[in-house]
Amino acid sequence: MSEQSGEGGTHLPVEEVVREVVIPAGVAGAAELVMDVRCYAVAQPAGIVIIDTGLPGTEDGIAAAVEALGGTFADVRDIVLTHLHMDHVGSLFAVAERAPHAAIYAGGPDSMDIRAPRRVTPISEGAVIQDFGVLATPGHTKGHVSLFHEPTGTLFMGDAAGTESGEVIRGPEAFTADAALAEESLERIADLGPDRILFAHGAEVASPADALARMVGGPYRQG
Repeated sequence: MSEQSGEGGTHLPVEEVVREVVIPAGVAGAAELVMDVRCYAVAQPAGIVIIDTGLPGTEDGIAAAVEALGGTFADVRDIVLTHLHMDHVGSLFAVAERAPHAAIYAGGPDSMDIRAPRRVTPISEGAVIQDFGVLATPGHTKGHVSLFHEPTGTLFMGDAAGTESGEVIRGPEAFTADAALAEESLERIADLGPDRILFAHGAEVASPADALARMVGGPYRQG
C-alpha cells in the first residue's frame, strides 16, 4: 500500500495496478513505444474509489488492489474514468459487473462515447466524488479529467502528463486531441502545486510540482 500523509496527519490509502502495453512503430512515432498503464484503488470514507480500469484483462489486478485495501468489489462505490481511451476503460465492463454498487463517472464530453454496462454519469469542473475534487483538464481528450485530494495534496493526473526516467513528460502528440488545450491544462496543474502526483503512465517522481514546472513550456515527446 502507498500512503500519503498530509500536514494534519491525513492518510490516503492507495493501491496501484500496473500493466505494460507495446505500441508498434509508426503509431506514436518512428520507434516502437513500450509504456506502463496504471490504474488505482483508493480507500475513501464511503467506500473504495477505482480510478480508471486499465487495459482489457486488468480486473483481477484491480481485485487484488481492492483486497489490499481490506475490501471487496462489494465495497467499491465509485469508478472514475479520466478519459475514454481503451487503455483506461478496457476493463470497465468486467469491473463494473463485479462492483454492482459503484457509480461510473467520466468527463462530460467523453462520457457519451464510453460503452458501459450501466449509465456513465458526466462530471465537470467542481464536481465532488467523496473526498476528491474534479478538475477539468481537457486536451488529451475533450473530456479528460483529473482528481485532486486536497487534504493530502494528491493529484491523480490521468494522461495529462506521464513520467520517464524521473522526469514529467507529455504523452505522444499523436494521442493528444488538442495540444494547445492540453498545454493550458498542464499550466493550470502546475499552478496548483500538488504535493504528490499519481500518473497513468509512469512512476511517481520526487518533487512532482517542480518536475512538472520544468516540463511546462518544453517540446512534445516524439516517441
